[in-house]
Order: sequence, then structure tokens, then C-alpha cells
Amino acid sequence: MSDNNATIELKNITKKFKNTKVIDQLNLEITAGEFLVLLGPSGCGKSTTLRMIAGLESASDGEVLIDGEDLNKKANDGHTIAMVFQDYALYPNMTVYQNLEYALKVHKVAKDERHRRLESILKTLNLSDYKDRLPSELSGGQKQRVALGRGMAKKSKIFLLDEPLSNIDVQLREKARDEIQNLHDKNKQTIVYVTHDQLEAMALGDRIAVMNDGIIQMVDTPENIYKNPTNLFVAKFIGTPQINVLPVIYRDGYLWVSDQKSLQISRATNLEVKDYLLGVRPEHVTVSKDSKSELSIEAKVIKVVDYGRFTQLTLGLNDSRTIKSVTKDISCNVDDVVYVEFKEQTSIIFDKDSQKNIYWDRI
Repeated sequence: MSDNNATIELKNITKKFKNTKVIDQLNLEITAGEFLVLLGPSGCGKSTTLRMIAGLESASDGEVLIDGEDLNKKANDGHTIAMVFQDYALYPNMTVYQNLEYALKVHKVAKDERHRRLESILKTLNLSDYKDRLPSELSGGQKQRVALGRGMAKKSKIFLLDEPLSNIDVQLREKARDEIQNLHDKNKQTIVYVTHDQLEAMALGDRIAVMNDGIIQMVDTPENIYKNPTNLFVAKFIGTPQINVLPVIYRDGYLWVSDQKSLQISRATNLEVKDYLLGVRPEHVTVSKDSKSELSIEAKVIKVVDYGRFTQLTLGLNDSRTIKSVTKDISCNVDDVVYVEFKEQTSIIFDKDSQKNIYWDRI
């Protein structure tokens, strides 16, 4: 364990507000120096989880451990945790520079070091021209950048960020995101980052914890979450365009879409003859002008969106269902008839009732 970071462990955490349970028996271990992203829709409990790690909310049940010590018994000297809030939490009577500098002065960082550190942050976040302004003279995006800069300046062992880029325009957001990543690479702080933006999560996290309804659905690397999601919720929440999901039935070694063979299953399996859900990422939908095999499904081009680097097709199947394909290899027009194929190794089969990935390995 480094002096620059700390471990975090949440053990059987439950959080209730009055009679409403917002976190249910949550367990999570975050290693020292890890960049972990809490990802999920609004209201899933990710910000509440972050506030419990910060000590701003108390768990109704369970423990929050920092470096193995109970958070409630561990004195926070200001060097352990820094947090960037959604609502900025700036001192209204202090200028931008003073807001950034305040915590450093409290912790007796040398003046030259304070100036060097803050000038770099001001430049990175495009705030140099605003350093003498009060928060009341700033836009929402500027306030959020000041809040982000204040957290960046402290270099605490644990850095908690709650939707820190949501009000920042796209170009600056990418720059700020890169700077957060650079900060982590340099200081090796333990970072917990809350967002509902799956692209942001995929770009930043060493691991991602996907939450829904107060429960962690899956914790893994971005690659594993994308390629092998534990259930349909995770599969649909990660990926743009969203994963295609088709009702299928398994029989005679094949998955059938609307009474047509669509995929031969060669993996050793105990699949029953029953209904399943087939998940295929748009980039894994192969589209051709000519039928290539008995597994090709006829489709009609409904919409074509040219993004320059690739083309996104919306395709209508004979049963009135639609799927999307992302391709670089074919030029299509609306109303063209094309043929679609899926590959077993890039397809995911979900149980229709539990919506769990039937091949997902917990080990």
C-alpha cells in the first residue's frame, strides 16, 4: 500500500431513507490506487454509496472500512478523502483562486508549491481568466470546473467524484477527463467516480461497478463488462448503439428467430428446448447484399446514418422487429433488401425469465 492511496471496503451495506431501502446488502472492495467507476441510471444509489464512503451519510447497516478501519472510528485529517460534489459547494465569498487554494493553506502546503499546483490546474481547466472572479460571477460549467480543480489540488489518498463533468461542455469535458486520468496515473490515488455516462465510465475506470435499484449488478473491467455482461440490464446499459435483443427459441442445436434458423450453437451446453433472448452488439451484426447461408436472415433497410467513420443501419426483420448494425463494409439505401448473420462467439444468450447471461462465469 502506498502513502498516496488507501483501500476501501463496503461490507453488507444497507441504506434506508425512512421506509425506503435505497442500498441493499452492498459489498464492494476497492484496492489501493484503483480507479473504480460507479455507473448506473439516476436513482440507482450510486451517489448515496459515494456519500457513505465520504462519511457524509451513515449506513443503516453494515460497515465502511478505509485501510481496514471503520470509517466512523477513523479521524479524517483532510489528507485521506477529497470529494467533488454535484452541486459545486464553493465558498461564495472567495474568488476562484481562493477556493482552490483554501484547503492547501489549511494543510500548510508551501506558498510556492500552492502557486505552482494551482496555476497548472487553472490552465488545464481553462480557468486562468476567471481566477479573480467570485462564484456568483461564473456559469454552471465554470463552477463545476472550479469544484473539480479544488479536488484535484488536494492530492488526498482517496478522491471521490460525483458526476463532476455533467455541466461541462463536450470539448472541455474530454480535456478534463484526460486530466483526471493523468492525475490518477501520476498520483496513484484511490478514485471512486460516479457517473450515469457509460462512455465516460468505459474511458476512465480500471473497473466499473454497474448499479441498479441499490444493487451492484456486476463489477469488472470495461472490456469484460462489454463482452460478457452478467445479465441483460448490464448488456443494455453498456454500449452505443444499444445491444440488439431478439426473442429466440432453442431446438435441434440452433437458435431460431421467427421460425428461421439464425445461429448454430456448438458450445457444450445444457440448453433446454425453450425461449431465450439473443443479444448481439450492432458491430457484430454482419450485413450483406446476397444471402450467404441457411442462417442468413432477410431484412429491409429502414434508416441509414452515415457517421463518416462508419455507417449505422436500422434494419426491419420479417416479424416487424428492428435491429441495428454498425458497418464500414457495405453501402445501402433505404428500402434495400439485405441479409443478416450472427456469429456464435460474439452473441450472448440470456435466460428469458431471470435475464441472466447463461454462459456467464462467476470465477
